[in-house]
Amino acid sequence: MNAAPRLYLLDGSSYIYRAYYGVRDCATSVGMPTNAVFGFTRMLLSLLQENRPDYLAVVFDPPREGTFRRQIYPPYKAHRDDMPTDLAAQLPYIRQVVQALNIPALEAPGFEADDVIATLARRSADEGARVTVVTGDKDLLQIVGERIGLLDTMKGLRSGPREVLDRFGVPPELVPDVLGLAGDSSDNIPGVPGIGEKTAAELVRRFGSLEGVLRWKSLVNGRQRRENLSAYGDQARLSKTLATVRYDVPLELSLADLCRQPPNLPLLIPLLRELEFGALEVAFTPPPAGVVEIYCDGSGRDSGPGGYGVILRYGESEKELSGFEPVATSQRMELTAAIRGLEALHKPRQVRVFSDSQYLVRGMAEWLERWIRSGRLETPDALKNQDLWQRLAGLSAKHQVSWEWVRGHDGHPFNERCDRLAKRALEAGMGAAGENGPMEPRERERDEEPSPSPVAPARPASLPVVEPAAYAADADGQLLLC
Repeated sequence: MNAAPRLYLLDGSSYIYRAYYGVRDCATSVGMPTNAVFGFTRMLLSLLQENRPDYLAVVFDPPREGTFRRQIYPPYKAHRDDMPTDLAAQLPYIRQVVQALNIPALEAPGFEADDVIATLARRSADEGARVTVVTGDKDLLQIVGERIGLLDTMKGLRSGPREVLDRFGVPPELVPDVLGLAGDSSDNIPGVPGIGEKTAAELVRRFGSLEGVLRWKSLVNGRQRRENLSAYGDQARLSKTLATVRYDVPLELSLADLCRQPPNLPLLIPLLRELEFGALEVAFTPPPAGVVEIYCDGSGRDSGPGGYGVILRYGESEKELSGFEPVATSQRMELTAAIRGLEALHKPRQVRVFSDSQYLVRGMAEWLERWIRSGRLETPDALKNQDLWQRLAGLSAKHQVSWEWVRGHDGHPFNERCDRLAKRALEAGMGAAGENGPMEPRERERDEEPSPSPVAPARPASLPVVEPAAYAADADGQLLLC
């Protein structure tokens, strides 16, 4: 049975503000602020790489003054400050990035992004798609269903019907009823004075809806509460209308119109260079023809459990590998990551291995030949991690390999992805070990096509590699340099 197509709908405004406040002091060499563009692009890249949607769209809000909610209730969101000037200046670049990535950008006059998202989500779910709405906005929890979920990438939180019930105390379809009674200060929705979210949820559960609460208000506990429900009944109904998303936005597009497309590299690469996003350029640039790129990283502590993460890139294809070792050191996990990457190659290749471990890179690029000549590679106990160095030497002999160092945790997209893979594998392994006692090494592989960042044929840009700084090493290079 074919898997249901996966549609991701990104709340563009939510992402933009999170990027703006999450990344500070980022500007080009001429002083143009780029923090929001950089954060937005980086978050979007991470979303594409880690979730690999089949269909995707970014939805933007129109000017708030032109929405139907503002027309029926002028104070709606009127308390919010104007967009910061330095953020407003970056919006055209954000839209250019979305365009260059060949991602549909949607906006409907008179409606908010939430309404467009709700309309597309329900329509696509009815057609059999599994829909993920990427947002931090709690208002959209009301659209969650069997085929519609929410993803808050900042918190790493996915929400389905169970999570909505835990959050609001009612199922998704009754979230607007709770907000109608309690109001929503972030959107300037008034609600009913004296009724908070917890009380509103209790009342909605008891009487079935906001309308039921108002109909049976005489049965509500508390004289002041009953009086407020009587005095502010119309305001509660209006508040529910303001809090309820629309599912009838006129959109002349189909699910097929949102199919993932390769980025427009002739448009994207010059834009990234103009913005001086060198690290992000690497993420969208394909490997040179015929070359396999292996990025690897290990995570662990001395004499403790460890994890590793590996990414292999070849043409437009990509593979992720990760695993857990119950007993390891950080040195061994760095070497193990490279071994797993080379083991995944089924025939001789030209390979470039990238790692932030100087121990690994210098060992393979400089020290290995000396160890072989002196016989230390084969002499028992002559080297730390000798078994892994021997395995690496054997695997490298099958290929044409270059070993290249990258500065770790410094914005390099593949190094950071490998680090996340390694840490997740470590956490998952430790969690399983805690539940089940001692465990054997575990491995995880993800091999999907097309790649998470599809690329069109283009002349590859060279990958910037930062040269290692000079440092002291003993005769056989056995310092801990990870």
